[in-house]
Amino acid sequence: MGLAAVLLGALALGTVGFGMGLVMAPVMLLLVPPQPAVVIINFLVVVVTALTLAQTWRHLRLRATWPFVIAGMPPVPIGVLLLDAASPTLLRLVIGALILTLGVMSLFRLRLPGARGRWAGPAVGFLTTLSTTTLSIGGLLAGLYAMEQDWPPPAIRATLALYFLLAGLLGCALYAVVGLAGRETIYNVGILLPALFVGAAAAGLLARRMSRQVFRYVALLIIIGGSAVVLGRELLRL
Repeated sequence: MGLAAVLLGALALGTVGFGMGLVMAPVMLLLVPPQPAVVIINFLVVVVTALTLAQTWRHLRLRATWPFVIAGMPPVPIGVLLLDAASPTLLRLVIGALILTLGVMSLFRLRLPGARGRWAGPAVGFLTTLSTTTLSIGGLLAGLYAMEQDWPPPAIRATLALYFLLAGLLGCALYAVVGLAGRETIYNVGILLPALFVGAAAAGLLARRMSRQVFRYVALLIIIGGSAVVLGRELLRL
């Protein structure tokens, strides 16, 4: 079950640039406690984003995206400390509800308020990394922001890959520092790597054959379906 979740998560991330955490988290939380689940997912995200960036780096638009990318670095230590010390239930509920709302708005082609404003990129970069580092499910907000910029799919994949790779490397280093990346967690990452490589390879082939319209609907399916699952699971726990 864990291998299947990793394969589908890698396929989602490699194809549309985000969504791996939402695909994997419901299954991983059935197999391991929340803290190791988040750490495992973020370690695997680093591997997939590195592979994706190796395929798409020529499509990077650094002049337009650097505020978004750089703003994702400062909240990483905050997210690690929250994961180490706090219960994520309330945060999951808030983030799940927010992303579900934004996903429905995008489905009906309503504009994301302020998505093209001067401070939208830094704000989304900050919030995405904070929630991703703490909960592993924040990437959808970055996906919505990227789609609102009307970048072509390869540019979205390349930009999000660079963003998640830099934030993920820093996050994984800090997980190790605070003791969240123990031997058993690293062992589980190693077991899941073969499924991840298969999913990443399939995503590379699939992404090159997707039209822009199909790309949009695949992304929205991940946004709405994944956030609904996370939100519903947390509400059932109350």
